[in-house]
Amino acid sequence: MPLKIYIIAGEASGDFLGSNLTTALNRQRSELIVRGIGGDLMNDAGVDLLFHCDEIAVMGLAEIIPHIRRIKRLIQQTVDDICTFRPDVLVTIDSSGFCNRVIAGVIKRLDIPCVHYVAPPVWAWRPKRAKKLAQWGAVKHLMCLFPFEPPYFTVYGLPTTVVGHPAVSMDWTPDRSLCKIFEIPTDKKNVCLLPGSRRGEIKRHLAIFAETVKGLDVNIIVPTFPKFAAEIKTALPFAHIITDPELKRKAMMFCDVALATSGTVSLELAMAKTPMIIAYRASWMTALLLKYFLRISSVCLVNILLNKKVILEYLQKACNAKDLRLALTAMLKGENPDGTTVEQTPELFDHVRQLLTPSGGKTPAEKAAEVVLSYVSK
Repeated sequence: MPLKIYIIAGEASGDFLGSNLTTALNRQRSELIVRGIGGDLMNDAGVDLLFHCDEIAVMGLAEIIPHIRRIKRLIQQTVDDICTFRPDVLVTIDSSGFCNRVIAGVIKRLDIPCVHYVAPPVWAWRPKRAKKLAQWGAVKHLMCLFPFEPPYFTVYGLPTTVVGHPAVSMDWTPDRSLCKIFEIPTDKKNVCLLPGSRRGEIKRHLAIFAETVKGLDVNIIVPTFPKFAAEIKTALPFAHIITDPELKRKAMMFCDVALATSGTVSLELAMAKTPMIIAYRASWMTALLLKYFLRISSVCLVNILLNKKVILEYLQKACNAKDLRLALTAMLKGENPDGTTVEQTPELFDHVRQLLTPSGGKTPAEKAAEVVLSYVSK
């Protein structure tokens, strides 16, 4: 009888984790049926999707308010689907606001183990969530991406495994073929713009990023998702838009400097060894709430991992075209725009890679698959 697994990924980074996990599970088990919620990558990996994760990909404390009724309906739809499917294991990836409500509804009707992938960032805000999650008992195992996370949860008795970050298992071999593929001039420096992976982020950052690079004598390269290509081309008609996943990584490595929104992309840029500037502007309400609850001085994951500020961050009011342009032009000249002595060297990014690599010689997806399959017979 085939093993049945249900995977829920609420946004783009979760879709990537879910697709890699599905591939690793299929390699370790010959008979497997995977159903769930995800994006194009999970669909391509063979997951039978209930609906696309774009339906629930809302980011921000304030941004979610207009969508509450629709999300409640989708939560109930998901609970009903899981109970009909009756999986052997339920895997939820990030998006804890949505996933925890689904788990709560499922455990009232089914006795199945739930494994959560990507720890809630209790080190950043709302630390009491660690104790609450552990004592809840519905989540049987937590899979973490970062080595500093387990102590926040194991102290309360929640089984936790560091599986590592998927960025380390991507192909980061340098390749200059973009010049030929996209007819990019070779006599100019290259700037990579990454205005976000969600529609709300694109809306808040695209115009600022476009104004930042307007008139600069550089090649502008924008790796993005196909659904955002037309919008970005309108704002940046002179840019080279890249939507192929493999070429997106090549583009990061190809560029001299990147201007990116805060998030997982900073780790990918570190794997590409591309110097970067991080910028982010949340809605005024979300920013106000975070001002009172945020427990960290840095939002860039590279800075958090290294426990020092090596990546410049331009947040809220500082996320404006004038300041970003000054920082970008300085970095293109090889200067540190804020006068710091810490440089973004290849050796520093190598250290980031080491911190994100799981032990035991396995890939993050393989390690995660082992954890999930360990609950089949429990």
